[in-house]
Amino acid sequence: MKKSSKIKILFLAIILTGSILGIRAGNTEPFWSKVTKSSILWQKVTPLGQLIACTNDGLYGIDVNTGAELWVIPELKNASESTYEPVSNSPFLSVSTNDGGSNFCIINPFEGKILFSSKGAGIQQVNDKYFLYKNNKILITGLPAGSKNLELVMVDMGTGKKLWSKSGGFSLTSGVKDLGNDEVLITSAFYAMKIKASTGDEIWKVGIDPKMANFSSLFGMLEGMVGKMLSKEDLMAQLIIPPSKPDMFVIAAQKKIQSTSTDSKGVKTTTVTYHAIYMAFNLNTGAYKWQSVIEQQYPLGLTFAAEQGLIVCSSNNGNINMLNYEDGTSMLGKKGKGLSLKGPASGMAPLKDGKILIASDNGGNSTINILDPSTGLFTFEKASKIKGVVSYTEILSGGILIGTSEETNLLNTSTGEWFFEKSLKGGANLIASGNDKIFIFNTKDGFVYQMNLNETAVKAINTVAIEFGVKEDPNGIEITEKGILLKSDQNIALMDLSGTIKFNKYFPAPGVSGFKKALLIASAVRAAYSTAALTAYSAAFGGASQSIKVKDADSKIAKDVTAGASVMFGEAAAAGVGYTVNFIQQANQRFKATSETPSYMLIMTAEASKNIKLVQVSKLTGEILNTIQIGKDKDPIYDVDMIDGKLYYMKEPTKMDCYKF
Repeated sequence: MKKSSKIKILFLAIILTGSILGIRAGNTEPFWSKVTKSSILWQKVTPLGQLIACTNDGLYGIDVNTGAELWVIPELKNASESTYEPVSNSPFLSVSTNDGGSNFCIINPFEGKILFSSKGAGIQQVNDKYFLYKNNKILITGLPAGSKNLELVMVDMGTGKKLWSKSGGFSLTSGVKDLGNDEVLITSAFYAMKIKASTGDEIWKVGIDPKMANFSSLFGMLEGMVGKMLSKEDLMAQLIIPPSKPDMFVIAAQKKIQSTSTDSKGVKTTTVTYHAIYMAFNLNTGAYKWQSVIEQQYPLGLTFAAEQGLIVCSSNNGNINMLNYEDGTSMLGKKGKGLSLKGPASGMAPLKDGKILIASDNGGNSTINILDPSTGLFTFEKASKIKGVVSYTEILSGGILIGTSEETNLLNTSTGEWFFEKSLKGGANLIASGNDKIFIFNTKDGFVYQMNLNETAVKAINTVAIEFGVKEDPNGIEITEKGILLKSDQNIALMDLSGTIKFNKYFPAPGVSGFKKALLIASAVRAAYSTAALTAYSAAFGGASQSIKVKDADSKIAKDVTAGASVMFGEAAAAGVGYTVNFIQQANQRFKATSETPSYMLIMTAEASKNIKLVQVSKLTGEILNTIQIGKDKDPIYDVDMIDGKLYYMKEPTKMDCYKF
């Protein structure tokens, strides 16, 4: 059966994890089967585990336990699969109608309810959408039908009703912050404004630059025209409310600088550069906190709201400084002139003593330093170097374990030296951290290394190197009740804690990759939950939105499922009002499922080109527990939910089979 559109492949391991519930070895019978009235064009498992299917007569919600129809939205019949997209940091989905995508809809998959319809709101093109969960509303920017001027539209999230719209001065929106209590903070190219969410009435409105305050009426007329000439890059902005200063906010943005030169032959060359700009305001009144806008001669990079001030960085070089919350003065380096990193900052991790670990990108590799905000200086005389991009840090009593895309090592935070004489190859995906021990697989020698949490040395636990079939490197490691499990796309091995290899098995890969695609996406969904749970550690330290995940075994948030849901789904999980209560319950259930001890893996394999099958392999024994025969279906329509342990597969246009693992 031909697929209606190509599935985007995510770069994640194909081997998936789950928990076995009442399974019988060799069982290939569907958990349930459903015959539909019309052909199913495509089906999806949402990030929260709901099953939806688009047919010739509507978009359906299907009960994952029985196959029964829960709801139908007739307006979305024949919708293109390419228009389906989970809305980031929310429980919602977006789908466009099958008329060239002119009607963009946001739906609540719990109730099968359209929360927003661009056609109903009179919008012919949606540019941006902001979910204001605290206020139960959606803010949309877009082009009204028959107009060339952008408009700001507020929609009631519960009813989908358009509440109000604004054009002109605030159509050029660059940042939105949901404050709750019927208040929303909005910034544009020229203004900052706090408004009533329910009516759009201004509470206060000020120009971003105090020097231009007297020209606010002129800017109001210009903004509508300027909006047609500015790109997303021109409007890049961040709205920051420092945790240590909740009564203020900072706008971090960048301005475009264009210059033209003419050479001796009369040829003109136009050069475009960007400068970062910062300005602070009183959140309650809109009053300026700083006398003037702070301008840095580099493009806007990473920002971090430290307790002492706002750390600001360049996105194309190693410039870094910290702005005083009270007056905007620079605080780092001699006379506030700033410090220099080996390349642009890529992530920060707050440490227990108030210092901040900073990683910077040095040509695809990383340099590490520690900033002491109280002195305004780095603590290392020379930055530490490690191959790959830093993605994982674990705070230990003896130092900080750092994992990158290529290798792992333990950093001495006092000296900046590495405790391991040679970094262990393989990277952050091959670190397994338990209650009292950490295990790291080294792809260079095939050994698993063990380290106690309160120590700084590692030792190999096996004496015979682990080698996988077709020379695959492991891409994952887990601590199980039987020992250390290593896995790759087509391999699985188990070693006990004495270093004895209990099994090491290889399953030949199928000749066609069609069935792997949805497995990769299912793995991505499960990995997103795991990543969000890990990111919750960062939240405990006020971590910035960035690439580095911070883990601290002493943090109470480590086992807080709700915190993980908040990280993954943003303010929707924190609001907890109205229908979002159901969403939180389901999100928490799925987070708990990912925290359970995994006991099986799914591997797509084939003994022959026409005998493709999906096998469920026990992590305890390496034996096949269950098999689903795929045969020679080269382009199957199906989806997988590895958190709930279900596969939805269509071999016929009007029949869907659900298999439970």
